[in-house]
Amino acid sequence: MKYNFSITLMALAALLFVLPSCSGDKADLVFVNGTIYTMDDDQPVAEALAIRGNTILYVGENDNAQAYASGRTMVIDLQGKTMIPGLTESHMHFDNLGRNILTAPLDVYWLSVDEMRDRIAGAVARAEPGEWIVARGYNDAIWDVPAHRSLLDDISPENPVVLRRYCGHAHFVNSRALAEAGVDRHTPNPDAGNIVKDPAGDPSGVLVSAAGAMVTGYIPSQPALSEQEELEALRLGSQALLTHGITTVHCATGIGLRDIELRKKAYEEGYLNVRVMDAIAAEAARELGKPMIGLYDNRYTVRWVKMFVDGSLGGRGAAMLNPYDDMPGEHGALRALGQSEDAYAQLVADLLQLGFSTRTHSIGDKGNRVTLNAFEKAMDMAEKSPGEARLVVEHAQVLHPEDIARFANGRIIASMQPVHATEDMLFVEERIGYERAKGAYAWRSILDQQGIIAAGSDYGVSPFNPFFGLHAAVTRQDRENNPRGGWFAEQVMSREEALKAYTTGPAYVEFAEDYKGKIKKGMLADLVVIDRDFFSIPAHEIHEIEVVKTILGGKIVYENHQ
Repeated sequence: MKYNFSITLMALAALLFVLPSCSGDKADLVFVNGTIYTMDDDQPVAEALAIRGNTILYVGENDNAQAYASGRTMVIDLQGKTMIPGLTESHMHFDNLGRNILTAPLDVYWLSVDEMRDRIAGAVARAEPGEWIVARGYNDAIWDVPAHRSLLDDISPENPVVLRRYCGHAHFVNSRALAEAGVDRHTPNPDAGNIVKDPAGDPSGVLVSAAGAMVTGYIPSQPALSEQEELEALRLGSQALLTHGITTVHCATGIGLRDIELRKKAYEEGYLNVRVMDAIAAEAARELGKPMIGLYDNRYTVRWVKMFVDGSLGGRGAAMLNPYDDMPGEHGALRALGQSEDAYAQLVADLLQLGFSTRTHSIGDKGNRVTLNAFEKAMDMAEKSPGEARLVVEHAQVLHPEDIARFANGRIIASMQPVHATEDMLFVEERIGYERAKGAYAWRSILDQQGIIAAGSDYGVSPFNPFFGLHAAVTRQDRENNPRGGWFAEQVMSREEALKAYTTGPAYVEFAEDYKGKIKKGMLADLVVIDRDFFSIPAHEIHEIEVVKTILGGKIVYENHQ
């Protein structure tokens, strides 16, 4: 029998191409028998993968993945479970997460008015005479009576009470707190703030945006956390994110140089594991001089500056082109940043020249327009293309229809929070009317322009569980699946688009699309195993998904043993 040597060589070469060429190609970790959604258009679904070090070595079929195993390789049978890329929380106040876990502050988050009053009354009963009662998280949109200081006066006549609205851009206080701060009917509104008056012309107790500082400045300072407590808070926050499949967090707080040094120490001493992408204050950026990119094995980056152009919609501090429907004559207010577009653009351009991109909180249609104008001018002034600048509008909640196309093709990126739509739907139409509400949380409209969305929660405004956000993005419903059919359901995302908003979209914001956000050979091995198939379960179950394992940089950093 004649042997075809050339064909044999070809077959051997093909086999060597598929299989590891030497022991150096052996994997540290192999997953088999899964449903792996890669977010890679060239290979959308796989059943196995191999990891060496912090990098994905192979994605594909079970048999080929097994060939990368050696005696030292951990092989994990997924038993049909679903794997997705590690998720990114694109806008949260990460510092507050661990601190809140550590200190357990008084919380009235989304309580009814009666529950809120009971919670405050209990705090007053435990307090010393005259002690300030401070709590966070109230939402007057779910109350059946207007927010008025009398709701707090009868349960706390002697103790000053200050409640911070869940959005963070309004406060609700009692008469004693107003008196302590010297705020009365004759007190003028501050710049970018509003002292809401009752029908008698006296302060109602609601202080919008900058007006809140007129009272909060009188709250006695609390003892600062020690450095060790701050490190522990970072550890607690990091672990909380990993339990929910979040491997990267974009911190939108606008931190300072001391915070950066604390983060670095936390990485060096093992307190902090999750990847953190920090936004800092403009002054800190100038002092730093240039970005810090990819420290600690690509776990820590500082390359954004956080700014604010207006307040919140719920607190009526968002800057609107036309007045609020439920408060005639009130337009909200632009912060100092937005009062000169040219100065705003120059600041953004100067930061671009240093290497920093800007992320600006913009809620109202006027606030968004001012930010979009300034961003476009800044790119021209700095002679930067959109791909070089990657400027981000944080929230982009209410957009004039004429401005939506300005997000086309990722020219400017929208960082949006899906759960905000399903929380704010309780009051949006009352605040701005049905027609303007069509341009609120307009995900579909932005995506139809080939825009890029990076999704998050804005914790501590809303829960940071990313599956709550994925559910809201796909259904436009709350977690009780109301309203039926979804709120302005024409703005929903597909499941693929929603998952991209938590994976590839944020990676683009980070300038990291070549090595993050997908399950693909050569990319960082940040992965999540979940307990059900995101793409096939009924949409109303998405918020119930639980994480089974979280893998960060090729290491299993969380396992659910239930």
